[in-house]
Amino acid sequence: MENKRRLALHAGFHPLPLQSVKVNHASDVWVLGQAEPDSYDSMVTNQSGLVLTAPGADCMPILFADPVKRVIGAAHAGWKGTLMGVAMATVNAMVANFDCRMNDILVAVGPAVGVCCFTLPREQALDFLSIHPDCVPDPESPKPHVDIRLANRVLLQNGGVLPEHIHDDSVKDQNWVSQCTSCHPDDFFSHVRDGLNFGTQVGFLWIKETAKQTAAAVGQT
Repeated sequence: MENKRRLALHAGFHPLPLQSVKVNHASDVWVLGQAEPDSYDSMVTNQSGLVLTAPGADCMPILFADPVKRVIGAAHAGWKGTLMGVAMATVNAMVANFDCRMNDILVAVGPAVGVCCFTLPREQALDFLSIHPDCVPDPESPKPHVDIRLANRVLLQNGGVLPEHIHDDSVKDQNWVSQCTSCHPDDFFSHVRDGLNFGTQVGFLWIKETAKQTAAAVGQT
């Protein structure tokens, strides 16, 4: 709670409440305002006044925003959620529930374990070849390396998100937000690197109230 308080003060959203996903390593999406599922790895909303958060400690937090419709989403994507399509499930929920246009949706992929450090048993790793061959650079290995960041980019692009609207480690001309968690012990927690005694990063975003909304709120108090 103290870390959350410090984050809120530093990032500028104090005292707004934080709403975090209930991780199940799957692809369920909660549309805020509808009945809350028992577990979900993604949330979408058009509500201001709260902060959406998604954790990651090798799994990646992925943040979504439609600045036209003023809709946001936050997803937790590990290798299982990636294969199950949690990223596009989030985009599809924004489109279906808030009339977002695919071309307006922006995506930021947070820090996650890189292909340099992440391996899976071969039978699981080879599932990523169906997404793109480059997701598994050494498929003949007993424990191939897997690029889950690339997999999410490919799935988002194939689903209709514009390539230039996806901010990840492949974007070299902007601030790089998708560094490898395992390679940077001074900056990030990592389950792959640290084992069971690990902490988590968190991705977060919120909708700032417009001047009109603020004026209306003041008028009601």
